[in-house]
Amino acid sequence: MLNILNVAQTGLSTAQQQVENVMNNLANQNTPGYKRRVVDVSELSHSDSRLTGRGVIVNGVVRTTDVYMYQNLIRETGKLNSLTKLNGMLGDVEAIFKETQTSGLSADINRYFKSIENLRTSPNNEVYKNDMKTTGNMLVGDLKNLYRQIEEREDTVLKDTKETVSKINSILNNIGDISKKIQDSVTPPNDLLDKRDALEKELSTYIDVEISRENNYELKIGGVTAVRFDTNVHEIKLVEKYSPQRDVFSKIDGNGNTIFIDTNGDGKDDSQISNLVNQATWGNAGDNKAEVQTLRISGSADNSVSFLGTTVAGSVANDTAAQTRTKILADGNIITSWNKNNPDREINTITAHATDPEQLVITYKDTEGDALTLPSNTSNGITFGQSVETTKGYADSVTYVLNNDIKIKIPYGEIIRDDALNPVDLNNDGNNANDAVTKNNIVNALVYKINKDKEIGSTVTAYNGQYELAEDGSKILTNDPRHSLFDAANPNKDRYLVVESNIDGDKGDFVGEILVNDDNHTVPSAVKEHIQKNVNTSKKGIDDIHLEVFAKEISISSGSLKPMIDNIKTESGNNKLDTYKEKLDQLAKMLSDLSSSYIENADKSYIFGTDTVEINSNSDKRVNIGLFNGANVKSLEFNETMVNTLTQEKLDYLAKIQWKKDVDFDGTGENNSSFLEFYQETRVLVASDREQTIIKQESQSAVTESMSKTYDKLTKVDKDEEMINLIKFQGAYEANAKLITTLDEMLKTLLGLKR
Repeated sequence: MLNILNVAQTGLSTAQQQVENVMNNLANQNTPGYKRRVVDVSELSHSDSRLTGRGVIVNGVVRTTDVYMYQNLIRETGKLNSLTKLNGMLGDVEAIFKETQTSGLSADINRYFKSIENLRTSPNNEVYKNDMKTTGNMLVGDLKNLYRQIEEREDTVLKDTKETVSKINSILNNIGDISKKIQDSVTPPNDLLDKRDALEKELSTYIDVEISRENNYELKIGGVTAVRFDTNVHEIKLVEKYSPQRDVFSKIDGNGNTIFIDTNGDGKDDSQISNLVNQATWGNAGDNKAEVQTLRISGSADNSVSFLGTTVAGSVANDTAAQTRTKILADGNIITSWNKNNPDREINTITAHATDPEQLVITYKDTEGDALTLPSNTSNGITFGQSVETTKGYADSVTYVLNNDIKIKIPYGEIIRDDALNPVDLNNDGNNANDAVTKNNIVNALVYKINKDKEIGSTVTAYNGQYELAEDGSKILTNDPRHSLFDAANPNKDRYLVVESNIDGDKGDFVGEILVNDDNHTVPSAVKEHIQKNVNTSKKGIDDIHLEVFAKEISISSGSLKPMIDNIKTESGNNKLDTYKEKLDQLAKMLSDLSSSYIENADKSYIFGTDTVEINSNSDKRVNIGLFNGANVKSLEFNETMVNTLTQEKLDYLAKIQWKKDVDFDGTGENNSSFLEFYQETRVLVASDREQTIIKQESQSAVTESMSKTYDKLTKVDKDEEMINLIKFQGAYEANAKLITTLDEMLKTLLGLKR
């Protein structure tokens, strides 16, 4: 009987705890992160085989959870947040490209080409000229605006990334604090476990996590331990490394080694510039060619004279040739502007004609390309005559072009001089008396000219071969004994050209090209070639932005942080923003190239664009337009002054560009299109990327929601179920209470019988 009383008493106590647990579940059904509690009970062990039972014991109150399902849930939650974040980012970019029928880049492209068609019908119409100037500037402005807005999105994403990393570290520290309290507790406190679970789930929205609760608690981020042994917390660190663009013009073998070149037969590798010039024949100083062109002064309708598209200040009707010459030379910008926009047609002098007082003679600089006859309608009040070459011939030369705009041309045999007009010691031997440009010092000459040029030198820095870095970060040049490739016998020898951006990272990107002219001493066999940088050794400007835990780089696969890192790290392989900027750069480059110069063939077909014209065998027949400068969006400019020099022939050529459907924008020779089609394809790419992301997000949302509901059904408080449990446990409580009451009465009766 006493044993039965013990069974009833333990049952009563257990039922009471179960009722209290149900009440606690009902009270916390809306508490965030709360998991339903269950009273864990078991039968008391038997002390004697003759006893049928000793009652029930409460082992503790445990949470209902499933570790496997929980890990899958936070993994899928991370994937969903990654897609949600990417969708928002792409939505912002899509809004940038949004257009109407009358606004946007597509409309600007159409308006620009329409202005060309209008001016083509009346080349001297000032209204049409002004319209073309306006639409040209609008086109450039809209391109730059699109590019700038994408860059602003990149800056915003970088800022969000830093804030997110800060939040993640705060969560990790909170997890560490809670884990310490859990570790110090005799029995695991369920409320702290709930809080840690909630923090883990919040963490999974930002970054992918793995959790292990076997033996010791461990939390991994991107496969690297961030919290270990409950309290050992390693914060994540956002590392930003920016590397400048570096163009290397050298020949490399299949193993990545520079090809050995022995030009003088001494068995030494004494030159690495065979890809810059033809080592066998390069070395023709030309035939001191000069070209002359006569121009005749005549009265003008507006009582002034314009020369090369610029009005000559102070000119009036009936000025003599000598008076006009004086006024042209007085305005230094006229010749300077022409020479800058026509580097292969630079004017040297303007002199009076020997016998005709109404004529002037233009002499072009030696070693320049052939001068073309300037039509009379390019300048008001001046009629240009046919150019006459005093001597036919080319000079071997190397030209470096930055951003399809600024050029440095170095002819063979040139004496390069410093600011004080002293010859430069190109051979670095202490004797500069005879240091003319040769094939053996052309790299040194290029390095000097590039670095000394105010415009180019402010953007990039050139080196003779690859430099190395000292421990303090300083650069060790190839002529420094500390350099691993230092050649004591010839420390200043030409190696190969390296051109590096002065601005680190993607923002310092530039486009550098080299044009080599090697005529082999005879004009018919002249070779002109664009030298491309070596893709194996050259480097793009890199924004290496990544995460590290305990100085170890981690790669993440989900969470909102993933698309952010992907779109600010240039080498991520998933950088959508960089792709869109590259498309705009390709559009800008081709707009500049095709609008700069051309050649008209005998059959009235065209050789389109400066890049193609420069290496054409008939490049001396090029026609310069120079409407746009630049090789990317940042460097793109519209030269509205050149609109005044557009002739009917030039306008006919420009009109062809609009309908040209085989423009190779990406240089692959595939999927060529027109300007408008290419931009529309870019817009479709943006829209398609977002649409695919939306589809993936919706699919992932369904998966995550289904898994979440299953997990919630297991762990969350169900009011109906708890009410049933309450009735059940109350019944058990009452039954045990009645049993105790009955036994109490029986004992009282037995004791009463004894009295």
